Amino acid sequence: MARLLLENVTKVYDRDVFAARNISFGVDPEEFAVLVGPSGCGKTTTLRLIAGLEELSSGRIYIDGQAVNEMTPKDRDVAMVFQNYALYPHMSVYDNMAFGLQMRHHPKKEIAQRVLDTAQTLGIADLLSRKPRQLSGGQRQRVALGRSIVRDPKLFLFDEPLSNLDAKMRVQMRAELARLHKKIHATIIYVTHDQVEAMTLGQKIIVLRDGEIQQIADPMTLYKKPVNKFVAGFIGSPPMNFMTGVINEERGQLQFGSADIRLTLNEQFGKYLGQSVVIGIRPTDFSTVDGSGISIIVDVIEPMGNELYVYGRCGGVMLVARVPENAAPIVGRPFALKIDPGKIYLFDEETETAI
Repeated sequence: MARLLLENVTKVYDRDVFAARNISFGVDPEEFAVLVGPSGCGKTTTLRLIAGLEELSSGRIYIDGQAVNEMTPKDRDVAMVFQNYALYPHMSVYDNMAFGLQMRHHPKKEIAQRVLDTAQTLGIADLLSRKPRQLSGGQRQRVALGRSIVRDPKLFLFDEPLSNLDAKMRVQMRAELARLHKKIHATIIYVTHDQVEAMTLGQKIIVLRDGEIQQIADPMTLYKKPVNKFVAGFIGSPPMNFMTGVINEERGQLQFGSADIRLTLNEQFGKYLGQSVVIGIRPTDFSTVDGSGISIIVDVIEPMGNELYVYGRCGGVMLVARVPENAAPIVGRPFALKIDPGKIYLFDEETETAI
């Protein structure tokens, strides 16, 4: 499998609309890399630039050390799996999977063997004679994957391939993709707006916003050490709570509304003493036992089986906390939450970078 390298890749529409701005990252052979971000952040454009379906405004793209800027899509030896499957409705599953090899004039015997081997790997060997209309969404997705796998390309490019599936099938197909990646040792670049998919599948995650890279890291580093407020709020479900507070210069405390949260301050907080900062707390980091306390007025309770998601207001800010099922909050009543100071995130109010 191939190594991919992007150097200062930029795509500009209408002179001043940047779909991608100075995108630089590398993907190692057999690595599963995920481009993630909200709609309009440039992730699909970046994927299409890699595939050669969009023309670069500037920058370089390398596949196995070879610059591919001037290569046509068919010469880059990449396979792309689309959101809508893009299967030929009049062809059988076998013919859909074999079509790319037939266009490259591979021997019929070789085509038959590669299609059968791939179909067995994906668990669709008994569907080869069916037409796409006779398949479920998950089966069609497997066929689209199989059509790419039989080609044995250098890179696999996935553009939100699971977004048309229902919630249960998406979970199942995520597991299938992870298993398949390990089995075929593929180099995969995967685009999604779903941070759960990104965290589940990605070995390397590239977080994009407005066409620019915000952070590149493994899933747990993104979750535990976000570089800015955007990454902190995008990664994690439910998302991180944000509120504005002041680091009290005299008492060494973080003040939020009527609540004081005691922090162990060190030299890095020097310039922030007495100033306003953004406080970040993940819903999973609230407790009902130990730590500094705040009180919320409960608005909504979501039972999740062995836990509850509690939504409430504190100091004019809506917060969500995950608490045990026996915590017994009551809608419309105050509910006490504890905060471990060691699990609080602080961000510069102006730049939004992590402190």
